[in-house]
Amino acid sequence: MSGESTSRRNFLRQLSCALCAGGASTLLPQLNLISSALAQSTVPGYKALVCVYLSGGNDAWNLLVPYDQPRYDVYAESRSGVYNASSNPGGLAIPRTSLAGTQIAGGSYALHPSTVDRTGPNQPGIRSLYNQGKLTLVNNIGTLIQPITKAEYNANSALRPPQLYSHSDQENQWHIGRTTPSARGWGGLVADRVRTNNLNQELSPCISIGGGNRFEVGAQTFPYQMSSSGLSGLSGMTGTSSEGAARRGALQQLLDASYPSPYQDEYRRVFGRSRELYDLLNSGLATGGVGNVTTDFPNESLSNQLKMVARMIKLSRDTSFGVQHSRQVYYVRLGGFDMHDNLMSTGTSGHAAYITRVSQALGAFWSALGEIGAQNEVTTFTMSEFARTLSTNGNGSDHAWGSINMIMGGRVQGGQMYGSFPDQTLNGPVSLSRGQFIPSTSVDQMAATLANWMGVTSTTDLNTIFPNLPNFSSNNLGFMLS
Repeated sequence: MSGESTSRRNFLRQLSCALCAGGASTLLPQLNLISSALAQSTVPGYKALVCVYLSGGNDAWNLLVPYDQPRYDVYAESRSGVYNASSNPGGLAIPRTSLAGTQIAGGSYALHPSTVDRTGPNQPGIRSLYNQGKLTLVNNIGTLIQPITKAEYNANSALRPPQLYSHSDQENQWHIGRTTPSARGWGGLVADRVRTNNLNQELSPCISIGGGNRFEVGAQTFPYQMSSSGLSGLSGMTGTSSEGAARRGALQQLLDASYPSPYQDEYRRVFGRSRELYDLLNSGLATGGVGNVTTDFPNESLSNQLKMVARMIKLSRDTSFGVQHSRQVYYVRLGGFDMHDNLMSTGTSGHAAYITRVSQALGAFWSALGEIGAQNEVTTFTMSEFARTLSTNGNGSDHAWGSINMIMGGRVQGGQMYGSFPDQTLNGPVSLSRGQFIPSTSVDQMAATLANWMGVTSTTDLNTIFPNLPNFSSNNLGFMLS
């Protein structure tokens, strides 16, 4: 039974006693509050995190570009010159003329030209969301054990995160929020601590539309996996055919039976609960169900995943439906960012096309959150295992380290940047020979800021989830309002 339902029942019981005792004169003016409380259509105080994982290592240094001429010149030189398919096909710098109209931060920086608004549905792109104060950027962020200088990096390998340029290892460290092995992720550990007031405890607070992941695994929490098209029923069990009905009947007999073995009996209970959860969610996601949204999304994988997230958030917050979660963590994923080749391609496999997909997906998701009234209750953020080298490998770029993350939401202090934008000189004060930046901000600090917003406010809990967090000067970067 939910705490909200218990509180309502106790309130009504106490009200009845007061009326019988002659207290009506003082309580009647408050009766209008009862209908307001009972008519609450969404779960009060709802909050959700949505992780958008950009798999392969996003080339973040073309997402955000210094626009003032002196720093742009350093950027262009370090990126092996301005890309030109004929005269400089190995160049990775975006022409400065192409950045005109995408400037932010008073003209000091520009966003990738593909971050413009989506025409037709009139949905904001990344640049508009930033300018509207709904999206922020965290500069030069990456996996760290502790703050580290270039001299310390060169002198002591023990101060570096392990397997620094490995896709699988760096993805794992972003997911678990630590640089030592762990079977649990920081999203799941946050969910462990904030899921108490979720009404339907059978549905995990961690829901993945992007497949299996370590990020959402906690001590008591395991991700519930779905696809962007919804739930998959048992083969041969759906439909109205007599064969399907017979199979469903036979399965129900197995679930209704008792078993002498505790293992068989527990399997029966778990399987039965999963069937009940399937039936519940399937009804909410069906045509005409409470989980429908009308916002137009592009028909591509990331957008389709985020549309399903919006639908699940809608039905999860609805007090007329049987989920009624107050805290949730979602995970979606877009692969293809490992661009050792064709990074500057103008085709569908180039970085520009991928930034378009991300920008349009985030814009559509923001519009859908507005449709369901949840923009202030949902914070969306990107992660990627690392950025890419500034210098070219001839046709693309290779694995690097420090990167740039985006954070979007109604409670985000957007329209500004957090962390230090690095000097982009190759082999400069904070970079290695090919422009691999030593991060100035740790994953732990960003993640702890999000965890705090979700309700994990205890320093002890934060340091347990993120063991390296005490090594940094602050456990809150300040980009979230309460």
